[in-house]
Amino acid sequence: MLENTESLLPGLSHDGQSRVICVGLEEDSLNELDRLLTTLGVEPVGRILIASKRINPATYIGKGKIEEIQKLIEELSAKAVIFDVELSPNQLRNIEKELKLAILDRPGVIIEIFSQHARTRESKTQVALARLQYLLPRLSHFWTHFERQRGGSTGSRGMGEKQVEVDRRLVKNRISTLRERLRSIEKERNVQRAGRKDVLKVALVGYTNAGKSTLLNALTQSHVRAEDKLFATLDASVRALNPDSNPPLVAIDTVGFINRLPPSLVASFRSTLEEVKDADLLLHVVDASHSQAREQWEVTEKVLEELEVHDKPRITVLNKMDQVSSAGVRNQLRLIAPGSVAVSAFRDEDVKRLREVIMTHFEQKMETWEILVPYSKSKLENHLYSHGRIEVKRHMEKGTFYRIKIDGGWARKLQLEKFKL
Repeated sequence: MLENTESLLPGLSHDGQSRVICVGLEEDSLNELDRLLTTLGVEPVGRILIASKRINPATYIGKGKIEEIQKLIEELSAKAVIFDVELSPNQLRNIEKELKLAILDRPGVIIEIFSQHARTRESKTQVALARLQYLLPRLSHFWTHFERQRGGSTGSRGMGEKQVEVDRRLVKNRISTLRERLRSIEKERNVQRAGRKDVLKVALVGYTNAGKSTLLNALTQSHVRAEDKLFATLDASVRALNPDSNPPLVAIDTVGFINRLPPSLVASFRSTLEEVKDADLLLHVVDASHSQAREQWEVTEKVLEELEVHDKPRITVLNKMDQVSSAGVRNQLRLIAPGSVAVSAFRDEDVKRLREVIMTHFEQKMETWEILVPYSKSKLENHLYSHGRIEVKRHMEKGTFYRIKIDGGWARKLQLEKFKL
């Protein structure tokens, strides 16, 4: 059975020396696949474009393209072929039989990257589950991988269907175990979220490598892991944005999105993505320097819609503006989302301005209340200090008079209308 440490591309090293050929429908998407493979430590050395109208149900590509790929494999001494689409288990098996070389599709590449970047117990469990869910319908395909890796020839009889069935049962059992472990971890995360119920939460969302972690560090003066790599961050990181505000304000970094993110990964990271649903404000961070900035913005907006948080308040942040030199490009970028904030996470004045925009957002939601709190309701008074800004306080015969500015949602949650004058 394929373990977490065993690569979906056996025989290929992750040191940048393994050469692969990429096959896909669009140049832009293949450029992104190149970046994914580079992040994985694999070197893309050639590519072949295919026509979407000529999809072969058995092998995805036609005989002519197979011959073209075979010729390129010989010319470039490639060790594997990567398809920039999701292939069915049968297509994977049939293509590998034709090319006699390791084959992997786009979801497999993304899952492999997640496997490499998982650091915590939660993310490792999430990725292991997604990996096995991806592997389960493809077991017979991957047996050909491992037979060849262990010395068997392509034409040998192989392990046989009995062994595949044994592994299928083992994988299903392992999936059940991982799901149970995730449920336990999810309970722990729910407890953590419950501990943050009295704070305002700003979640940073966006396409992978948009600079969310770097921006989080700049906004909160913290040191969350930030690298110029796709999916460098898989875990939600929570840092204080303004602990002196009432209520306190925290920023939460989240896992990055990408076009055609494997459904198994979305499902496995559901607990982590709950942080987005629980947020009071979303910062949609866009890499303004990327040639596909608009397309990446659209992908994230689509994912937010799928997560049913599309109507949640949010601010679009055009990040990495220090890498955009053309005034024309700057103007085009602002058309992506009117009212967006253009910043560089490395410019203190930009970070300060963004923080002020965030604070203004919450200030505008604050309402002025005049209430009389009975002396017997001391617990409510503690909440007023925690969640609001006291403007006037005066002791009277029947209680304490307060004029307070407080978020409207919190005011109703504390049932202040009962004490309104």
